[in-house]
Amino acid sequence: MILRKIYTLLVSALLVVVAIAQFTGCEKYVLPAISVTPDTLRFSALADSADVWLSTNVICKPEVEASFWLTVWPEWFDESSTMTVFVRENTDSLSRTGIIYITSEALQKKIVVIQEGL
Repeated sequence: MILRKIYTLLVSALLVVVAIAQFTGCEKYVLPAISVTPDTLRFSALADSADVWLSTNVICKPEVEASFWLTVWPEWFDESSTMTVFVRENTDSLSRTGIIYITSEALQKKIVVIQEGL
């Protein structure tokens, strides 16, 4: 009976030590987040630019799918900021669509860019 009480006390003390260690010895983990506004841009056939508002708590990099006519600035960001999207003139009669992926280690958001033809 005495051994059982000692065992219960030791297990209880160990659980208290583990609980205290979790609150004092660990860094706070923040879930990564990316928000993009707007997620679709429409342009006429002329060369133009538009701003996209990005809100994030991680380092992100925009990756452009149609880089011959579509570019972005800046090339990376790590907090809330504005990204500028540039399109070259579309001399074709058909419209074209490009995708900008905003990526971090664990997340990805997509911006669709549509440019009309002449």
